[in-house]
Formats: sequence, C-alpha cells, structure tokens
Amino acid sequence: MAQEYKNSTGLRLGKTDGVTYKRFLTENGAVEFMLGFGGYDKGMQIYTTYQWHIQIPTQFTENLYVYYGVGGHVGHIRAHDNRNYYINDSTVVSEDEKKTYYAIGVDGVIGLEYRIFTVPMTVSMEVKPYFEYYGLRYTQFRFWDFGFTVKYIF
Repeated sequence: MAQEYKNSTGLRLGKTDGVTYKRFLTENGAVEFMLGFGGYDKGMQIYTTYQWHIQIPTQFTENLYVYYGVGGHVGHIRAHDNRNYYINDSTVVSEDEKKTYYAIGVDGVIGLEYRIFTVPMTVSMEVKPYFEYYGLRYTQFRFWDFGFTVKYIF
C-alpha cells in the first residue's frame, strides 16, 4: 500500500524541540528536515534524515506505520564553562562563562506514526539518538532523545 500523502509539516516536542518538514521521494522513503532548538545544550541545529516507512497492518487500522532512518545535523550549542582559580593563595574565585560552539553530528531515528486522514494530520512518537562533535575536543552521545510530533499533511 502506497503512502497516502506526499508532504507534511509540523512541530516536534521533546528533548530536542523543532519545526519539521517531511517529503516522500519514493513509495516508502522520505526525507525529513528539522530546525531544532532548545534541547540539552540550548542551541540550534538543522537536522536531515532519510526515513523508511513500513506499514503495520492491524485489525483496527491500516494507518499505523513504523519508520527508521539515518542522517546528520549541523549547528551550534551553548555550554557553560566553569573555571575555579586562586587569588593570594587562599581565595577561590569561580567564573561561569557561556560559550557557543559549532556542532556537527550523526543522527538516527526510529518511531511510530499514525495517519489521520479525516483531519488531515499525523501523530508520531520517536526516539532520535545522536552522536555530536563540538568545540575543539568535545563529543557527546545521547540515546534517549524522545519526541512527540504532530504534523499537517498535504
């Protein structure tokens, strides 16, 4: 069964919030773009993933799909840099400085999508693990970036 829509746009709420746009390029393959903000380090990134959609036939509905994909992101994050140092051999001074780092990373996604054609919209729940490199020597891996997405389909 082919997908019943070509494009969708909406909001993702979760550890990484964002505005998202998805376009099907083949019957079961789609590319998704997201402008993400907030998240763990209060930055902004542009994400893109290629996704494969597989229908899950049930006795209740034909509009339930599982999807998975891989992609990447680029952007910036804001991090706190804490420094402690001594003055006069006894006084400790602490500085908290916000720094902005450029970031680049690799993303995965796996989720469940339910299509409601009478509205027309989709709702989905997903997990989006990622590996990220930022700054001169910093990396981070986050597996539990859960999100809830609502999209208008057209």
